[in-house]
Amino acid sequence: MKPPVSRNPAVVAARILDAAEAEFIRSGYAAANTNAITEAFEGSKATLFKYYPTKALLLEAVVKRISQDWRAAVAWRNIADPTPQAWLEAFAIQVLGWILSERVLFVGRLGVAEGRNLPELQPVFKDLAVQPLNAVLAQKFESWKAQGRVQCDDPDRLASHFMDLVVSGPVSRALYGMPRLHGADLHDHVEAAVRLFLTGVLPRR
Repeated sequence: MKPPVSRNPAVVAARILDAAEAEFIRSGYAAANTNAITEAFEGSKATLFKYYPTKALLLEAVVKRISQDWRAAVAWRNIADPTPQAWLEAFAIQVLGWILSERVLFVGRLGVAEGRNLPELQPVFKDLAVQPLNAVLAQKFESWKAQGRVQCDDPDRLASHFMDLVVSGPVSRALYGMPRLHGADLHDHVEAAVRLFLTGVLPRR
């Protein structure tokens, strides 16, 4: 006998978002079926639209949840700090492991396919994921600058350059259907990219 379905609002909302995320990833936004979502979360359309009155708002909630998941996936506070290179490599591997997951790549594909039709979604990933991750990096560069471990005039800009060099390439290739980096290939890419990046910011001897 199945346990009774919880009526707790937070639990209901989470079940709706689980079902919606699976349907959006499987079918895309335009073809996503609210009947399939309703069936998957074992509720009613009345409940679905009570929580999320339109399909666009439902998608926005899904994207927000995915965007904020970096906080669980990237344990940057636990990274040891023997050298800037070691810290940046560990950080980049965690970030890429998260960004190259199917859930996050879905957000990227959505931006390519539906960006013009859903302009309200364009800043969501940037505000909830890109900017906070850049802020983590900028804070680290500022700390290393104070310690004399890197040369850095603008930590925020330097953080953006690092993400462009280390992250953007693998993500772009994955979005265009090329094999995703993983395992040894991911580590090799990160090691080479971090080494290249640091040639421009390490103090001159």
